[in-house]
Amino acid sequence: MKTLILIEDDPIMGESLQQRFEIEGFEVLWCRRLAEADEALQRTPAAVVSDVRLPDGIATDWFVRLPATIRAIPWVFLTGYGSVDDAVASMRAGAREYLTKPFDVERLVALVHTLACSADPAEDDAVLGVSPAMRRIEAMLRKVATQRAAVLLSGESGVGKEVAAQYLHALDARTDKGEFVAVNCAAIPETLLEAEFFGYEKGAFSGAQRSHRGYLERAHRGTLFLDEVAELPASMQAKLLRALQEKCFFRLGAERATHSDFRILAATNRDLYTEMNAGRFREDLFYRLAVLRIPIPPLRERPEDIRWLAERMLARLVAEQGRPLAMSETFLRDLMARDWRGNARELQSWLEQAVVLSDNGLLDAPPTDAAPAATPSDGIKPLQHVVEGAERVHIRRALQHCEGSVGKTAEALGISRKTLWEKMKKHAITSPG
Repeated sequence: MKTLILIEDDPIMGESLQQRFEIEGFEVLWCRRLAEADEALQRTPAAVVSDVRLPDGIATDWFVRLPATIRAIPWVFLTGYGSVDDAVASMRAGAREYLTKPFDVERLVALVHTLACSADPAEDDAVLGVSPAMRRIEAMLRKVATQRAAVLLSGESGVGKEVAAQYLHALDARTDKGEFVAVNCAAIPETLLEAEFFGYEKGAFSGAQRSHRGYLERAHRGTLFLDEVAELPASMQAKLLRALQEKCFFRLGAERATHSDFRILAATNRDLYTEMNAGRFREDLFYRLAVLRIPIPPLRERPEDIRWLAERMLARLVAEQGRPLAMSETFLRDLMARDWRGNARELQSWLEQAVVLSDNGLLDAPPTDAAPAATPSDGIKPLQHVVEGAERVHIRRALQHCEGSVGKTAEALGISRKTLWEKMKKHAITSPG
C-alpha cells in the first residue's frame, strides 16, 4: 500500500480527501500543520497533496527550503489564492502541479495516481521506458548482451532503435571494449559506400592522400550499428555479407586482409522480411542480421512512456539552457492525448517549441500545431475519431459493469491501472463509483 501525505487544515476538505484517497487504496497521513508534515515526511510517501496557506506558514515557502530528496517526491499544491508567481516558484523547486480551488476531485485523484506510479522506485532504473513492452525489451537486451548474436531492431522512425542499440553496447562487460560505431546507411552516397565501410590505403584512388579506417575496422571489439539497413544497394549487401561471415575484409588498395571482431546490430523502419521476399534485400544477409528480431512499438501504443520521456527530455533542456523549466498538468494532459506519429523525435521537437514559447519557465499551454488537422469535405469522420469514440464508450461500459472500480476495470480490459487512468483523463471519463 502506497503512502500519501495530505496537508490540509480545513476539517471538511481534509476528511473528504482522506476518505477518497483511502478508497483509492492509499494509506493517508493527514497533517493539519506544517510541523506535523515535517515528521510525516520521514515515512517517504509516494506523493504529497498540500494546501498552500496553513496556520503555521505558507507551504510553498516551506517547500523550497526542504532538502532536494524530499522535494523529489511528487507534490501537488492546492490553494484558493491562485498566484502564477507562487506556481512558478514551487514548480521550479520541484513541485509537479498547482491546482486552484475549487478543483475537480476526479482530476486530482487521477493526477496523484499517475504521480505515485511514476515515483515507483522500480522505474528509477528504466533506460528505454517504463511501459511493460519496453521493460520486456530491456530484459531481452540484458539477456542477449552476454552473447554475440546479431540483433535486428525494427519500428517506426523515432521509436528509439538507436537508443536500444546503445544500451546493448553499454551492457558489454569487456574491459577492453571498443567503440559504438553508428552508420546511417541512407546518408552515404552509393559511390562512397565501399570506401566508408572498408576503408582505403593511401594512393588507392585519386584524392586518397592518407589511409583511412572504415566503419568495420573502427568497430573492432565494439559494436557496428547499421541504421536504415534496408537502404543498402544490392552490390553493397553482397560485400557486407562476406565481411560479416569471415570477419575480415580488404581496404581499397590493400594487399592484406584486415580482421575485425565486432557485434553487428541493424535497424530499419521497413518490414525487412517483406523486402527480402520482394527481392529487394538479400535473404542470406537478412538471416545473418536477424538472428534475434526485436520490434519496438510506437509511442502511441505505450502511453506509460510519454510522461517518462517528456520529463527526461525536459531535464536535458534544463541542463542545456541553464534555467528552471516545469510542466503544468494542463500541458501534460494535452501531451498524453496526442498520437505522436513521429514518436519520441516528434515529442522532443514539440517540447523544444513549448520551451521557446513558455513564460517564466512554466510550460502551461501546448504550442499551436503548425498544420491543423484536415476535415474531410464529404462528411466522413477521420478513422482516429471513430476509434477514440468507440474506446470511450467501451471504457464507460466497463466501469459501469465493474461498479466503478478502476482496478477491476483495468483487469477486465487487460491493461494496467495507470494506462486506464490515462485513457480516462484523455476521454474526460469519471468513475461512476
